[in-house]
Amino acid sequence: MHVLKTKFHNNPNIGLYGFATDSYCLLPKNLSKQLVESIKEVLNVPVYQVIIYNTNLIGVFCVGNEDYLFIPDFIPEHELRELKKIKEVKIIQINTRFTALGNNIVIKDKDCLVNPQIEQSVKEKLESLGFKVSPLEIAENPTIGSCTALNHKGCLLHRDATNTRKISAFLNLPANIGTVNFGSPYVRSGLIVNCNGYIVGAETTGPETQRIDETLGFIGIQALS
Repeated sequence: MHVLKTKFHNNPNIGLYGFATDSYCLLPKNLSKQLVESIKEVLNVPVYQVIIYNTNLIGVFCVGNEDYLFIPDFIPEHELRELKKIKEVKIIQINTRFTALGNNIVIKDKDCLVNPQIEQSVKEKLESLGFKVSPLEIAENPTIGSCTALNHKGCLLHRDATNTRKISAFLNLPANIGTVNFGSPYVRSGLIVNCNGYIVGAETTGPETQRIDETLGFIGIQALS
């Protein structure tokens, strides 16, 4: 099975609390063992339970790919030591006032979309690591990470996005619009996804799930680009 509908402590906005790539998954520490095992089975990658800045908001503060995990530079040393135990990835700390990196940066391979307001120093840091950086808004929203959920097969965007073709071309992915959790346009808030499967908020409807499946390449015809 490639999909799991669930809540984290009765909250369907599970994307705020987790992050996944095709190499690893990060989850908060306060989840049941049974739920963690179910997530591990769906995503089929090693799972690490961590905290960021003494919170469970892993998906808000983290962004990355199979090689790099970007985190804010203010996290305490003991949390950093725990993150460095993730053998699949290199940890990179980012100095920025936009500390919710997951809301402000979107990464696929070496392509990177960023909040247009983010500091030039952050763009230069990403470029120094080999990333191609493009500032843009989605649905007139600068917090593009909250509006985007993707894997290596497709990209799901805020329902009011008008620049799907531009994003599709830049990321070299099929892209389409959609919602989660019964109409929320902030698709990242309801999804933890990689190429093996996805975890979605329990309030997500059947039609929403079908759009996710098609857009992210799990069933049927992929998204329009």
